[in-house]
Amino acid sequence: PGRLHNICPTPNNSSPRTPFTWISYKPEQNNMSDFSSLLGNFQKQAPTIAAATRREKEAASAHAKERPAKRQRQVDASTDFEPVKEILILCPAGVQTGGPEALHQLCDQINASLTHEGVVAYMVYCKRRIPGDGKLCVDWKAVSPLCYANYKAPMVQAAGHDRDPLEGVPSPASLMIWPEVWTTEMMEYINSVDDAPTPCAIWWLSVNNNTRKFQEWGRKDILHLYQSEYAKQHLLKHGATHVYQLTEYISNPPTEQKTAASRTIDILFNPMKGMHYTDGIRQRSEGKLIRFRPIGGGADGQIRIPPAEVRQLLQQAKVYIDFGPHPGMDRLPREAALSGCLVVTNREGSAGYNQDVPLPPKYKIGKFDVEAIHELLKDLLANYEQRSKELDEYRTWIRGQRIRMTDSVEQLLVALVDKRTGNNKPTTKG
Repeated sequence: PGRLHNICPTPNNSSPRTPFTWISYKPEQNNMSDFSSLLGNFQKQAPTIAAATRREKEAASAHAKERPAKRQRQVDASTDFEPVKEILILCPAGVQTGGPEALHQLCDQINASLTHEGVVAYMVYCKRRIPGDGKLCVDWKAVSPLCYANYKAPMVQAAGHDRDPLEGVPSPASLMIWPEVWTTEMMEYINSVDDAPTPCAIWWLSVNNNTRKFQEWGRKDILHLYQSEYAKQHLLKHGATHVYQLTEYISNPPTEQKTAASRTIDILFNPMKGMHYTDGIRQRSEGKLIRFRPIGGGADGQIRIPPAEVRQLLQQAKVYIDFGPHPGMDRLPREAALSGCLVVTNREGSAGYNQDVPLPPKYKIGKFDVEAIHELLKDLLANYEQRSKELDEYRTWIRGQRIRMTDSVEQLLVALVDKRTGNNKPTTKG
């Protein structure tokens, strides 16, 4: 018996199509005559197949147009939402870098507010459902790192949540704050909810690290929080609405400054960025009189070391150079200055704004001139004690960031609570 081959079988779940001819093929009669016959039958049926396929596509398109589009949340975040009572701060689980610490500082500052005690904040430690890929979900097994123990930053489990906030019932009285590196995941969350998801905000701790993933600039239902003037200008350039300042600060700065004689490292550098510039300087300057040291472990400094070890290195150095990109108001230049280092940067990213890096002009390199930088470094090392006084204003500015963060958090809470109630009275317990 022969085998039957359906030219275009009808799917079980679709409407009937124009019937097609079933062609019987017998292996024992496999000759040129049978092949010509089979080909002829196929050619006769081809126009019928094409016409039926075209009609089905047109019908499917018409049906799709009739279906109501998924309702997107397009309300005004400044007035249309309910006053916020709960803030959920999303953070990668088990990571101890500047970004996660800033997120914990935010949680602490919200919970420490004396004028909005009715608002509580929680950390939501997240991981990938599939390592290296996949959607975000709450890591219920995560624990808060010990280095953040001084912050009042309880985990979301403390709020009694027994369901993943990314999968559970949305809460109009909550706000989810996402770091700028997770804007794609934020939009996936927003678009996964049929009605109105929990209101969302992006904290732009950097610009470059978003790698232009966020493009929904016309939305009025997303709040934008900026850590740097660089980020603020980026948001305004793209037409973002509801833009609020939200800085952070360097925790536990050193109180004692070592003298030049006790500083055994001449120049520290970050081996993770700007190395094509740093290598040029090292080729010109490094020798018996000027010694360079990377911030990191291993022969080339590429191994990440704990924050405590970083601070120890900074307190042993005279100069810290940073010629890499400055995607946000970077922590290392500020930590270096507070540790007593003379700080030299370029003018890329946030370093191009005096609001973000208010160093004296000669410490911010515009044109990369190896010989000029070499002479500057020689002068800084030879006159360390005198030149250190030139950074006193910069250090005072850095120490004031904690107060400025408290002020910016209070202003944000006014927008999230008071201005949504129609009055200016603080929201307090009871």
